[in-house]
Amino acid sequence: MNLLSLRRVCVLLCLLFAMAVSAGDSVRPGLDGLDWAGPEGMTPAEAALVNALAEPLIAGKNCEAALQAWFDGRLADSKQDAAGAMKHWQGGLKLVANLKPLAKAKWAPVPDGTFKMLGQFRHPEITKAELWIVQWLVGDLKQYGVVLVPANRKPTQKFPILLYTHGAAYGVPIYALPWLANMAGEGYVIVGPAFRGEDLFASQYVPRELAYRCEGEIENLDGEVDDALAAVSAARKLPYVKGGKFAVIGHSFGSGIGMLAAARHPDTACLISYDAWLTNPFRFYSDRMRRGANNWLSWADFCNQPVKDQLAGLMKRSIVHNADKLHCPVQMFIGGAYEGSVFHQSHDDLIAQLKKHKKPHTYEVVPNGGHNFVLYYEDKPAKYAYPKHMAFLKKHLPPVKPTGRFPKAPPLRQPPPAQP
Repeated sequence: MNLLSLRRVCVLLCLLFAMAVSAGDSVRPGLDGLDWAGPEGMTPAEAALVNALAEPLIAGKNCEAALQAWFDGRLADSKQDAAGAMKHWQGGLKLVANLKPLAKAKWAPVPDGTFKMLGQFRHPEITKAELWIVQWLVGDLKQYGVVLVPANRKPTQKFPILLYTHGAAYGVPIYALPWLANMAGEGYVIVGPAFRGEDLFASQYVPRELAYRCEGEIENLDGEVDDALAAVSAARKLPYVKGGKFAVIGHSFGSGIGMLAAARHPDTACLISYDAWLTNPFRFYSDRMRRGANNWLSWADFCNQPVKDQLAGLMKRSIVHNADKLHCPVQMFIGGAYEGSVFHQSHDDLIAQLKKHKKPHTYEVVPNGGHNFVLYYEDKPAKYAYPKHMAFLKKHLPPVKPTGRFPKAPPLRQPPPAQP
């Protein structure tokens, strides 16, 4: 297997692992075994309720009572009580009418943060940027990430921030660092947080001295948004950072985080999204109920809480239902190789809301692009999108051209060894 093929396998495995993190140890009773079940396993009574719930769920309606009836039916079915299950499901059908919208999410203020600079990390393919390992606190949780700064800057120069939110809940991809360094070299400070519950770096091999792990647990687009926003707050205190607006670029899991971060922060200049995950979590949720393709592997764990809390959690995570809070231009790409999927359907939901609220946006389906096409930097789909996203970025957040000389590589202050 060549290096490129190996990288693609690793990317896929990381994505699948990340979506499955913590799945299986807290599954709601009655949902056991549904992860890879197909719709043919549903009885007509269950299928009727699931289908009736789809439209109000996707629209963000308060269907708590009907959804509880579905869970009650699932529990009865798991106990081999077919008559009891049918009674719950048929009763639930009577509760899917005249439903009101759920209350809008109440988001916390933008959190503060301060970086502790742990040291530089030398990457053999990076020449245009300095790469620093940083640490900061989000509440009581210790988090880690990277900061990339133009290497040929003058001491007095300041650069705008580009927040990079990585895909797959598995750390900042080491192989993405040269790609980020190229953008930093244009005149940006790149801030790349790892998120709670993740290792700092996603890689098959990470030197022990860089084996940091963020505290907390993966929360699927909840606490991770605070991690990203606190990193921006911390970066703004660096001496080479220009105040004011900042931009966001993300992929998949990270794109979902980036969209919510952009909606919460008033100083977002623009948002660039590649194949965002969970843009409409209600649609992903409904798709799991009907046993569609498993694009949310920890869904059964998420369901192990009161139905009211589930619905509130979905609303908090949904950029579709909070699109009115986006106050910056949005550029979206999605791979065309998996059209018809819940990813594409959720993007269509978002486009409809952006149009409804008259939010400036562009949306492009990239021919032959898979979900992770942006990660294959030398392939045609990624090369097609890159100059477009750079033009969009420079239009809405102009870079500051570095005007210094590239220094000779000095001895680096290595980060202290991570604690075992």
